[in-house]
Amino acid sequence: MEPRDIRPAIRVQDGDTAPFDAVGAALDRRQAQLGVVSSVPPKLAKMLLPGEHVRFGTEVHPIVLLPPIVMMVVVLAGLEIALGWTIRHPGGLHSALLTGWERPAAFGVGIALLAASGGLLIKRALRFAGLRIVATNRRIFAIRGVIIRRITPLGNTALAASTLSQGLLGRMFGYGSIELPLADGTPGSFRDMRDALQLYREFQAVANGVDGDTWTPAVRQTIIP
Repeated sequence: MEPRDIRPAIRVQDGDTAPFDAVGAALDRRQAQLGVVSSVPPKLAKMLLPGEHVRFGTEVHPIVLLPPIVMMVVVLAGLEIALGWTIRHPGGLHSALLTGWERPAAFGVGIALLAASGGLLIKRALRFAGLRIVATNRRIFAIRGVIIRRITPLGNTALAASTLSQGLLGRMFGYGSIELPLADGTPGSFRDMRDALQLYREFQAVANGVDGDTWTPAVRQTIIP
């Protein structure tokens, strides 16, 4: 796979088998030059097996923050129109657009909508900050949490049966969602991930034992002669 310098994905050459510390240091230096922050927690190095190296890392696309922000702007604009605008009558008289009970009703509805959009923004911001997917040449890790980090390796069977979905905006801006059929109750939906096509390719590569130009089926698979 050819590496591309795009934030926040992390790529190294397929044939690179340097220890994780060396790879991580090189990535940190490169990302420091670009002014970005690594998507791979340093403590993940302790979980890597011999011959295993990080190949790709990604996170939730920031576009998930856009809908609640737009909703808040629209609500504020609506409140400004409803409560601040006046109507000019013949003779030079002016009156408020809303009068009587309509004004407090409009204000109450606006505050409720602002609270709802603010809550949605906080929820999505936590998801944006608290989900990372890291692919090595052998495994896929789902890293969740902001204060408490949970690192979960995903099973090859679920990776092989995963489904990629992209809408029109996803195809335009390079993000998408991947569904995994997980039977152990672990959340199996990774929605609105950056570089979704590359992430899905890494899922399939790990599931099918592909490392660079080498295709080695996993031991669990039955090889029919």
